[in-house]
Amino acid sequence: MPSKPPPPFWPALADSPLVSVIVPACNCADFLEETLQSIVDQDYPRLEILVIDDGSIDDTAAVAHGFQGPVQLLQTAQRSSGAGASRNVGLRAARGDLIAFLDGDDVWLPGKLQAQIECLRAYPECAMVASEFTLWSPDENGMWRAPGAFARETGEEDPQALDPERSGWIYHRLLLDTIVWTGAVVMRRELVDTIGEFREDLRLAQDYDYWLRASRLTPILTLARSFALYRRHPQSATKRWASTNYALSVLDSAVRQWGVSGPDGQKITPAELRRRRFGLHFSMGYQLFWNGARAAAAPSFWAAWRHRPTYWRTTPYALLTGALWLVSRLRPEASGKPR
Repeated sequence: MPSKPPPPFWPALADSPLVSVIVPACNCADFLEETLQSIVDQDYPRLEILVIDDGSIDDTAAVAHGFQGPVQLLQTAQRSSGAGASRNVGLRAARGDLIAFLDGDDVWLPGKLQAQIECLRAYPECAMVASEFTLWSPDENGMWRAPGAFARETGEEDPQALDPERSGWIYHRLLLDTIVWTGAVVMRRELVDTIGEFREDLRLAQDYDYWLRASRLTPILTLARSFALYRRHPQSATKRWASTNYALSVLDSAVRQWGVSGPDGQKITPAELRRRRFGLHFSMGYQLFWNGARAAAAPSFWAAWRHRPTYWRTTPYALLTGALWLVSRLRPEASGKPR
């Protein structure tokens, strides 16, 4: 529960508020119909589904056009504009009292919207509610477990129970981990209008930046029950190689702007911030190293070593990649390239 409610400036919800669901989709033809069906299967009376096609070269647009439901197909201004730009197209077109997000390859489980709307009614001082989610990976044969199996497993759990570790004024917790997943979020339109749009200069972590901004304005609630499936496959954005440490950039920007204390006074320690920065540097170096850009990984591993020199895995990586970086300076043709 929120530890320090703000003044109740959020207006009362209508009996059946219109929910706009923003669905970025880039080459999601194989999954999009299942995604859209999971939204319709919420059995909620007032839905607006906005599919934003970000320059797909497969049948994503045709799947959206052919789906029987309240679906509107939109396009980004340029191909491969990114998730931030796609969500902004949806925000500009959305008419809903509530805004929700679901990527074009993920799935909601039944009862999600109703549980979150009831939660917002129960806590009128809060303008945003997320839920627990489940990572969804194919088996060794490339087959996906049916969403209904996940729903049956969680069906006995209290749909209104909150996760106390991820509910309340959570700015300080977000500094240490991205504990909000975009596909699990429902927000009041007034909060979206106050925050503004997603940053389009961030190819990744634009959602992390958005939740940090939200956490300065409202307590954020998280339902303890899993109401969504996050599909992990080779084309997922978080699986793809990236040359920029976007999450670290977002973290540093937040600390510069707001410091390490939340609106309710809860804060993280300098040691916790160092460990967080260490983890982001090390993860970036590890990603670069195992995607073939081994010389390019050196600055990340050396930064990780400076933050936590006693961690035994850092030194070998820092020494090896540092040597490769030096060789690449002397012999540019020997520099590693991402595979």
